[in-house]
Amino acid sequence: MKGKEMIEIVLVELKVPENIGFIARVMKNFGFNKLVLYKCRITKESYITSANAKDILENAIKIDSLEEYLNDFNLVVGTTGITSERTDRYIRSNYYTPNELPNLIKGRTAILFGREDFGLFDREIKLCNAIVSVPTDKNYPVMNVSHAAAIILYELKNYMDKIIIIEDESKNMVKTDLATQKDIEILIRYFEDLMYESWFPKHRINRMKVLLKRAFGKSGMTRYEITAISGILRKTLIYLTYLKKRYEV
Repeated sequence: MKGKEMIEIVLVELKVPENIGFIARVMKNFGFNKLVLYKCRITKESYITSANAKDILENAIKIDSLEEYLNDFNLVVGTTGITSERTDRYIRSNYYTPNELPNLIKGRTAILFGREDFGLFDREIKLCNAIVSVPTDKNYPVMNVSHAAAIILYELKNYMDKIIIIEDESKNMVKTDLATQKDIEILIRYFEDLMYESWFPKHRINRMKVLLKRAFGKSGMTRYEITAISGILRKTLIYLTYLKKRYEV
């Protein structure tokens, strides 16, 4: 997989068909062609606003389960106009700007854009390894989804072009054994079990799961590395269970 082929644009429940067309047009402007639609409706208006990017709409993938589709990605990035630095709003904290995003790209990557009115819900943000927000004026922080897509894809374009050039010279630039979201979820489940078994404060467990998903997702770890860590945790849990039974804790 090379350069821009690594990136898929995933639209989540967009309500304005014209915006789907505008985003397809922006994608073609910057050389991206993989569009995925989750509960989005393409209409005649979508084709009109797509201009010369009708082929992107025609080849768009329609999915029924967002979480299932993202399982095989190495990195999932959510976009949001609503951010927070407060610890109690951890789901939307520690965000990146569009010019920082290229440094995160490792392997097959999905970039999620959400509804025009509410954007991505928290449950969808939790599926992401990183979130990106376009810096805007605080008096009017939320952008039109197609405008946000244009800024983000512009920042990615130059970086992905360089990847293509480098890959022409060296065929092993992109690892093929990177951990997927499914691999990472298995590891996080072990961590979750360990937190419960070790009397970790229950009110902090969900926060730690989000933190772990982002940390491991951005790390670029291989499946072998994730599996090795999972194995250590599994053995630890087995030993804790043995100790509990032995000493009737």
